[in-house]
Formats: sequence, structure tokens, C-alpha cells
Amino acid sequence: SLIGLILAAATIFLASDWRLSLAALLVQYILVGMALSPSIPQEVVIVKILSGMLAVVILYLSARLIPQVPAAEAAEETHRFLRLNVDWAAGPLGMPLRFLAILLVALGVLRLFQGYQPTLVPTDLALAACWMGGMGLLGLIISGDPLRVAPAALTMLAGFDLAYAGLDENLAVAGFFGALTLLAALGFSY
Repeated sequence: SLIGLILAAATIFLASDWRLSLAALLVQYILVGMALSPSIPQEVVIVKILSGMLAVVILYLSARLIPQVPAAEAAEETHRFLRLNVDWAAGPLGMPLRFLAILLVALGVLRLFQGYQPTLVPTDLALAACWMGGMGLLGLIISGDPLRVAPAALTMLAGFDLAYAGLDENLAVAGFFGALTLLAALGFSY
């Protein structure tokens, strides 16, 4: 699940189409639940997965209501594969810059974990949480479209939740964090 979390966060950051980023966000919430299931009670895991799934559904339903620009009005021609834009300039700053940014976040996370001593959070969960936080923060900085910013912010929140869930296994805290996730999704959908 650690590799899946790393790939899901990178996919959310790289995706130029909102459908792909929301699908990766859904997979990410399921993988967060799988990563936490050995260490916390199962009812807390279910709350975390369900709140994430509901947040993705909220964002999906609101994104479907946004009018899409017709292909005839598009200024530049983009390459499409499975109805997804895969052009080098698919994002606001282009795909090469996004790959470079992922490389810089990876180097930063590796540098952070060179001398890491696991005290409260296990090393694998801390690594995934830092990666998700870094990718979410990078997505917030680079993206300008609300359909790209919302998954980035929820990725950052999921990374914090991944690190904090092992510290406090209370169902009330999981419910509060689930409510925070849902309120963030409602805010972005508005």
C-alpha cells in the first residue's frame, strides 16, 4: 500500500483531467485505509475510507456540473488518449515542470528520512505521509484550477491523517477528521 500511496499522490499531481485525478484520489483513500488497518480498529478504518469516498463523490458530482469548453473553441490542439489530455502542456505549467517538481519532492523526502528515528509514527507511514503532504502542497502551489486544487488539498489532509491516525485511535477523532474532509470537499465543490 505504500507504493500505491506514492503512485496515487503522483498521479493526482500529474493528471491533467479531473476524472483521472478523482479516480486516483479514490484509490488513495482506499489505500490509506489499507495502510492503517493493521494498527487501528477496523471501525475507524471504515470511517476514514467512507469519508474519503464521499468526498470524492461530492467533487465528482460538482465537477460534472461545470460546463466544459468545446473542442472547437480550444486554442491549441492537444493529444488525447482514452479521452484524457496527454500533451506536454497539459497542465498550467506543463508536464516537464511537473516531473521536475516530483523529482525535487522525492529528493526532499529522501533527505528528510536519511536520519529518521521512528518514535511515534512507523517509518513507512511517515514516509507516505510526508510524500502525500509534499505532493499536495506542490499541487496547491502550482495548480490554479479548482478541480486540480481540491484533490491536492485532500491529498495533503489524507497525508496528515495517515500520520496522526496511529497516535490517536479514538473514533471521535476519526469522525472529526472525516467531517473535516467532507467540509473541505463541500467547500471546493461550492
